[in-house]
Amino acid sequence: MAENKKCQINGINASAFEIRSSEELGRYIVAAHDLYPGDLVLTERPLVFGPKSMADPEATMPCVGCYKPVFTDVGERCASCGWPVCSGNCQGIKDPKHHGLECYILRARPECVLDNMADYYRHDALLPLRCVLLQKSDPEKWKVLNDMQSHMECRTPGTEAYDEADEFVVEYLMNIFITKLDEDTRKKYLPDISSEIIHKICGIIDTNALEIRLNDGAELYALYPTTYLIEHSCIPNTKHTFNQSPKDRNELYKITIKAVVPIQKDEHIATMYSHALWGTQARRQHLKDTKYFACKCPRCSDPTEMGTYLSAMKCLGDGTAPCDGIHLPQDPLDDETDWSCNKCPMKLSNSQVNMIIGQMGEEVENVLMMGGSVTILENLLCRLSTFLHPNHYHLYSIKHSLVQLYGRQPGYTGQEILDKKIKMCKDLIEITRILDPGNARLSLYTSVLEHELHSALVIKSKKVNPDGSVKSVEEIKPLLTEAKIAIENALNALKDDLEEMSGKKLLGVIEDSKKDLKKYCEEKHLVL
Repeated sequence: MAENKKCQINGINASAFEIRSSEELGRYIVAAHDLYPGDLVLTERPLVFGPKSMADPEATMPCVGCYKPVFTDVGERCASCGWPVCSGNCQGIKDPKHHGLECYILRARPECVLDNMADYYRHDALLPLRCVLLQKSDPEKWKVLNDMQSHMECRTPGTEAYDEADEFVVEYLMNIFITKLDEDTRKKYLPDISSEIIHKICGIIDTNALEIRLNDGAELYALYPTTYLIEHSCIPNTKHTFNQSPKDRNELYKITIKAVVPIQKDEHIATMYSHALWGTQARRQHLKDTKYFACKCPRCSDPTEMGTYLSAMKCLGDGTAPCDGIHLPQDPLDDETDWSCNKCPMKLSNSQVNMIIGQMGEEVENVLMMGGSVTILENLLCRLSTFLHPNHYHLYSIKHSLVQLYGRQPGYTGQEILDKKIKMCKDLIEITRILDPGNARLSLYTSVLEHELHSALVIKSKKVNPDGSVKSVEEIKPLLTEAKIAIENALNALKDDLEEMSGKKLLGVIEDSKKDLKKYCEEKHLVL
C-alpha cells in the first residue's frame, strides 16, 4: 500500500506525495497528483544535525553550540567539557538539540589543549554521537533513524569507508569518551552502545545525510525523517532549501522541498546527490562510492548527456588520416565501456579515457585554484580544445571563469572580446538549461552567466561603431532589451537561494546592475 503525506500546496491541503516500494529501489516517493514549478512537496524539521570540520581546523573550528567559526588558539571553551565555543553564553551549549546532551559524554575528557586541535576535537564524530543519544532522549526519532539504510553489507572491515569510520569516529568515541563514563551516566544516556552500533550510524549518515552550508562558512550534516526517501536523478525535478534564520529556534534547519519543473501524477520525485557539471563516469563513480548505487537515470543512460556532449572527446583519427568525429561511450552504464568515434572505426579504451580526462582535470583544477589570468585560461582552453568537445565539462569550467574576466580585465574590453563573451555566455546558458531546467542545482552558475551576458550587452551598447560613430538609439535598443531579459533571468534563478550568503551577495550585485541599467535607459530616453 502507498502511504499518503499531507502538505500545503499553493495554500491548499493536499496529498503531495505517496511513499511506494519496489525490490530495485526500496522505498521511494512519487507525486500523488500533478505538481507544478513552485509547488510544495514536503517540509519537515531535522531528526538530528551536527557540524562538519572546518577547512582548516588548526585555525578555526565550529562552536559546538551554534557552529559559528571560532579561532582555536584564543577561543573560549565549554566550561564542562572543554570543547571550543563562541561564548560561554551561547544558547546552544545547554540546548539538547545542539550541545546540551553530548556535553555529558564529552566531559569524560575535560582537559583542554592548544596543540593538534584537529585530532583532539573531532567535530565529525559529534553527529554520530548525537544520533546514538536519541535512543534515550527521543526513542521515536531513534526508531526512524534505524529504519534508514546503512549499507553495512558494503562497509565491511578493510573497505575505505569502514576503516575511516573506525579510526576517526568509532575508536575516538569509544576509547576516549564512552568507555570512561561511569555506569550511571552510561545507563542514563547510552543504555545500548557498542562499536557496531556506531558503525551502523556512520553508514546511515554517509548514505542519507544532507549538507547545509551556513552563512558564516561552517557546514552541517542533517538527517530528515522523510526526505531521505527521495531518490537521486542527474536531472532533478525538485529543489531543497534550509531555514537558517527562523523566529522559532525549533524551526532551525527545517527543509523545504519544492517542484522546479512540472511533475506528473505517479512520476518519481527526485533530487541530486552529485555535481551536475561532472561527466557521467565521474557522477556514477561518486554515487557508487558514497551512496552505494549505480545511477541509471535518463542522463546517465544517454551517451550524449541529453545532447550536451558534456563528456565527449574529439577524435584525432588513426594517425594516418585526420577525423573530425566525436568519441562517446558505447554503453555509458558500463564502467569498462569502450569509446567509439561516430565517424571512423577508431576506439579508445575506458582506461585511456579516464587517464586523459583525469590528467586534464588536475590541470584545470590547479589553474582555477590559483585564479588564472585571461592569458593562462585561454592558453589552457586552446590546448584542451584539441582533445575535448567544445561542451566538455572541463572546458565549461574554464569558460565560466573567462566570461567573468572578459570585459573587465584591462586589454580585454574590445568589441571582438565582447562578442566572444556574449557567444560564450549563451552557449554555457544553453548547456546549463538542458542539464538543470529548473535551476535545482546550478542556479548560481545560471545567475552568474545571465549577469555576465547582460554586462557584455550593456558595454557593447556603449562602444562606438567600427567607423567611429556613436550608436543610435535604434542600434542600442535591441542590445539593452536583451540585457534587460538577461538581468531578469539572473534574478529569477536566485529566487530560492537567498538563505545562503553566496546567493545574497550575488543578489546585491545583480540588483545594483539592474539599477544602473534603468538609469542608463532613462539617460537615453529608452523605454524597454
